[in-house]
Amino acid sequence: MLYHLWVRHHLRPGDFWLLPRGERLLLLAFSQEEMEGMAGQSLK
Repeated sequence: MLYHLWVRHHLRPGDFWLLPRGERLLLLAFSQEEMEGMAGQSLK
């Protein structure tokens, strides 16, 4: 997941861990949705 945030959104892992916990959880949830959407598109 952190690799996805780094490659797609240029958010380095160290910067991710400096964020408040709530922001980290929100970013993880959004990234999971984004990755599921990307996986769904590749199946079509």
